[in-house]
Amino acid sequence: MNILIGCDVDPILPPILDRRPAGDVWECLNRIDVLLRGMREDMPAVTWLIRTDQSVEFSTGSFESGYTNHRPLWDKLQERGHELGWHMHTMSYAPLQKQFVFDPVPDWLGEAHERLVSWFPVNATRTGWDYSSSALLSALDRLGVVVDFSALPGNALWFSVGKVRLMTDWRDCPEVPYHPSGNDYQRSGTAPLKLWEVPAAQFRRSLAGSVARGLLRLRHGCFSMSGLTNQTQLLTDHWRELPLKAKDVWAFFFHPYDLTETGIRNFQANIRRLQNLPDVEFKTATEVSTWLSTREQQPRTAFQN
Repeated sequence: MNILIGCDVDPILPPILDRRPAGDVWECLNRIDVLLRGMREDMPAVTWLIRTDQSVEFSTGSFESGYTNHRPLWDKLQERGHELGWHMHTMSYAPLQKQFVFDPVPDWLGEAHERLVSWFPVNATRTGWDYSSSALLSALDRLGVVVDFSALPGNALWFSVGKVRLMTDWRDCPEVPYHPSGNDYQRSGTAPLKLWEVPAAQFRRSLAGSVARGLLRLRHGCFSMSGLTNQTQLLTDHWRELPLKAKDVWAFFFHPYDLTETGIRNFQANIRRLQNLPDVEFKTATEVSTWLSTREQQPRTAFQN
């Protein structure tokens, strides 16, 4: 069992981003040190996905401020075997609306990537709102990303960003890692991308929760009930049980702002449960992609005596 843990390293930004926020938007990163002190030698390797996008550049004056403002922390983590990656929210400033709104494939994507790779290799991504599309994954693939783990199998979510509404749709994606088709990001198939999509491990949703989720879909005009029993849980949530199915790879994630006293306590308990699994191994995103690619290249036919 391979365990992949990601952290979406987000700043604290206002819901309506129409001016530069006051204060240090990255102050929540101080909670990472609290987590490290609490975990000590039990802290597994994490892929820290540092948010780098136009909203960060607008708010701080630099695309890569999440890295440069806390470089000693990132250096320390890399020395301990952790990996750094890229988290972005696909939102752009709309001059007519004078605020940031959802932008499915923003023009700044290449520039943000270029700024970040000037500091460290970027092999892994997770997207804001777990949003994806064939165009977005194809763009990340062209930029050299080797593994994305934004997928939430069976889930459909809605968000409002500025005056634009977006739907995060993973109802049809598999629960195992795959190379997305360039024509359909939720399936492997024709014109596959090089990058791996590693879906997040899914937990069992209660009957009441499944009914509520179904009603939410109906309110948004979505009549598919596929995947209603799936539930995504953060590493900082209280887990009543482990994910539904044993897989070769389980992926999980959390955020720095989730690292409250309760969140850290839940994180510690959940990590202990995972560490007690048989033959468990914690891997960074690049290590997982290497493992998957190596397995993919192995012959599928079994040897016969």
